[in-house]
Amino acid sequence: MRSAISLLLVSGLGIVTLAAQEMKPAPVLSIQRESIKEGRSAAHEKVEAEWAATARKVNFPQHWVAYSALSGTPEVWFVEPMASFVAAEENAKAADKEPAKSAFAMLDSRDGELRSASRAMWAVYREDLSYRPEKFNPAKAHYVEVSTFRTRLGRGQDFSQGARQYMGAMAKGNVDLCLLAYQVVAGAPDGTYLYVTMMDSLKVMDGEAERSKAIMDAMGAETLSAFMKGMGDVVVSIEDTLFEAKPGMSYSPKELIDGDPAFWKPKPAPKPAPATGAAPADSKK
Repeated sequence: MRSAISLLLVSGLGIVTLAAQEMKPAPVLSIQRESIKEGRSAAHEKVEAEWAATARKVNFPQHWVAYSALSGTPEVWFVEPMASFVAAEENAKAADKEPAKSAFAMLDSRDGELRSASRAMWAVYREDLSYRPEKFNPAKAHYVEVSTFRTRLGRGQDFSQGARQYMGAMAKGNVDLCLLAYQVVAGAPDGTYLYVTMMDSLKVMDGEAERSKAIMDAMGAETLSAFMKGMGDVVVSIEDTLFEAKPGMSYSPKELIDGDPAFWKPKPAPKPAPATGAAPADSKK
């Protein structure tokens, strides 16, 4: 499953720690999309929890965060934030050493029986197309919405220009969101962009109508209409997918856990109390 094994492998979706308690969007994201067989989600989650526990046990250098789809087909995205593409090579070397190599190989075999398909993507951060990245706070990203834009061949510059215009309207309307833009460079058709919205609660979704009105007021109805028509000639498709963060399947870095320990490192469920009046364990009939 992990890119560290196959070199194939989107927080918000990424973290690179630059200093104590300072987190910024990762320059590179390695994303493994796993489609889960019907009725096997619980078994898949259990295997993934073992995978994360194994990574912690061997002190594996590469972390990942798991996001389970709440819309569309049953799918989990495993997002690995990296400082560079070279880092992926170092992770692969670490995964090829014992005891990680044998442990991960066994887990990959078990995991494969629960997947119907998998797909890997690599994406690079586009700060110039992002909105308020200074508000990036992955520890509070309990939910994530990923908007996948696929543009027509050769229209990347037009898309970038339109994105900046739209972000300008968001700024003018004082829309309180953080949007991270990533451009997919491998694993998807050319001209694929991911826009990531991080949410601490689904309550953020309830404010969509208010945000849309603020943007329309900022741009003006006629300008917005012309903008949407123009972008219709640039963009082939847009797909929005809602995800829920899954701490149990994640191998989270310390900085993420420290940002919201109650969520990313929940206390184990208490063991059920023994039934009243139960016979001693060594009793005989």
